[in-house]
Amino acid sequence: VRGATRGDGVVGEDVTANLRTVRTVPLTLREPLPGALEVRGEIYMRSEDFAALNAEREEAEEPLFANPRNAAAGALRQLDPAVTASRRLSFFAYAVSFPERRGLATQRELLEALRRWGFATQGNEVLASNLREVGAYVERWREGRFSLPYATDGVVVKVDRLELRDLLGSTARAPRWAVAYKYPPEEKTTRVRDIVISVGRTGSLTPVAILDPVPLAGT
Repeated sequence: VRGATRGDGVVGEDVTANLRTVRTVPLTLREPLPGALEVRGEIYMRSEDFAALNAEREEAEEPLFANPRNAAAGALRQLDPAVTASRRLSFFAYAVSFPERRGLATQRELLEALRRWGFATQGNEVLASNLREVGAYVERWREGRFSLPYATDGVVVKVDRLELRDLLGSTARAPRWAVAYKYPPEEKTTRVRDIVISVGRTGSLTPVAILDPVPLAGT
């Protein structure tokens, strides 16, 4: 019915027409639900779709996008939904507002319900019973993330029982019941082939390094 960006946390942008072009956003739920349902999630661009988009732009002699994140964000805010559709965006759902009204008690139940209703979820989540298992999961995806069909820089750890989230509350900046673990940026070695001096509009000189291309963080 309506799709909006997160914006500043209070006011976002209406992107309904654009969201309706995203293949993994269901236009109709698989089962009828009473009342309004608000689902939250992440728009992203698969690595192969990002590579295809940049190849098309290179052929058209248009500027290339630096990374899939910026390309996806820009595509979602296009004035023409046809342009958004051409960018081949994807969507993962991960949250529902007022889950208790749907009889959901845990994050695991919430994700299962989202899949049942027709939403795509990330799909690699596990239920950890202690911090050791959390640490093992984080280590497993340190290198495993490069096998995913999209770029990612970390793992999110959440308290499973939804009632505990209300008890834990939030700080002014973040919830106490969830934490994002960010991996160090991927590093690789390449070779500097040349240094070219770029002359700016005001006559300023900027050295630009010409490097051998290397695959880095999925691009």
